[in-house]
Amino acid sequence: MYRNDGSVISSMGARKSGNSPRSVLPIFNACQIFLFITFLYFRGTPGKTGWLQNYKKLLKLIIYMNYDRKPVLSGHSPFAMLIFSSLGVILTGLVFQLIGMLLATFFYDISVFEILDITGEENKKVISAVKFLQIIGALGTFVFSSLLISFFYTGSWLGYFRFGKMIRAGAVLMLIVIMVTALPAVNMLTDLNARLELPFAGAERYLRQLEEQTQVLMMALVRADNFWALLVNLFMIAIIPAVGEELVFRGLIQRHLTDLFRNGHVAIIVASVIFSLAHFQFYSFLPRFFLGMILGYAFYYGRSLWYPMIAHLVNNTLGVVFYYFYMKEAAVESLEDIGTMELMPVTALISLMAVGVLMYLWISYVRISRSAQPAAHERG
Repeated sequence: MYRNDGSVISSMGARKSGNSPRSVLPIFNACQIFLFITFLYFRGTPGKTGWLQNYKKLLKLIIYMNYDRKPVLSGHSPFAMLIFSSLGVILTGLVFQLIGMLLATFFYDISVFEILDITGEENKKVISAVKFLQIIGALGTFVFSSLLISFFYTGSWLGYFRFGKMIRAGAVLMLIVIMVTALPAVNMLTDLNARLELPFAGAERYLRQLEEQTQVLMMALVRADNFWALLVNLFMIAIIPAVGEELVFRGLIQRHLTDLFRNGHVAIIVASVIFSLAHFQFYSFLPRFFLGMILGYAFYYGRSLWYPMIAHLVNNTLGVVFYYFYMKEAAVESLEDIGTMELMPVTALISLMAVGVLMYLWISYVRISRSAQPAAHERG
């Protein structure tokens, strides 16, 4: 039931050649349902036997239509797949942003200009609309686009992604420790990044203004007055990005780059650069690049998207929960400064070294676990 480097769902019905057919769910699209009803209505004879015979004929037709036809974009070069995946994500994201904008203006009865001109003021209606837009946009840009691209590549919504046969609880726990240990190093990189000065004054002024606007927007979005609002923020800022961004940047982009460069380390570096640039925050480039490297190596050596998804989820959840208690004045603001030049900079160096050692131990652990698995099967 399992297939190498594929999920349980994507491996169902896989061909011997390794190309996965279209999955069961998308087979019955609107046209085929219409064909199904029309066939039974005009060709069906009275009685159970006639209906059953026509049902079998139509089932064979649907199977032929879906299983004997190659996926639209199968067999292309890694570079062509990289271009298609990038354009697919961008275009799908634009479509869903437009859909989200229209739905937000309809449901919340506000104008587009009110959504675009959010300044962090206490306007709960506008903030709720922006959160709604953010959720719709993120689901479309990252989750739906990546599933659709996988369908074009393999004929299955999840067929292109590597989820692995199983993940180790010990490896998950170690990743959680790594993400927590990395916090002082992330703070240090954020501080260093903020101190960078560009040679072009106009560009630096624009980028800093953009950074300030983004910070105002994020502070407005993460504000949560109750536990329900916290759950919404966790879904919007932690769960969706952890799943969607990992599907795109590790599941698609890093895999294309690995096939293109034939070097996993180069692919991880380039994918981390793209991952950081895609957030359009120059003064947060270094910390996101650092986190992208951790996530990239978790996927590369873990051979499963579950590992970077979980690590990404832990990182974003820590941020959301911290700001939840910070807004309630129950968290110490200086926690964000640990590792910077203002507060215990030595902890950042300790954090970097600890992350390096822990990642080495994590990689060794997953390798040993993988090599021990076939031996266990042989003994069984």
